[in-house]
Amino acid sequence: MTVTESSRNDSLFESVRGTVEGTIIDVVGRWYYEECQTGLDSTFAEDIELESMEVMEIAERLIETYEGKVDFISWFSEMDFEELIVLTIGDVVDFVVVSLRKAGDGQVHAGAVGA
Repeated sequence: MTVTESSRNDSLFESVRGTVEGTIIDVVGRWYYEECQTGLDSTFAEDIELESMEVMEIAERLIETYEGKVDFISWFSEMDFEELIVLTIGDVVDFVVVSLRKAGDGQVHAGAVGA
């Protein structure tokens, strides 16, 4: 489930990216996030070195932010261990964008972190 390169330049993608990054910062702290020099290609397991509980905390916060329109539980359950290890910030942003578009909700949420 990916977003095309051209779609990565639209306002929905940028809004979701800000929300995802803001949520990660809320969980791990700004200093740590910046120290890891994160970007869309940064992996949760290797680059940011998050534990599974921290990843689930981020997922739960995003589910709440997007009012249940993103189903991380199903998405994660479809992945094998290796896919989870290489999961990137960009993968999560793409997943949220695709989920919101499928739900017909391509608008920025007022309560979204970083919006």
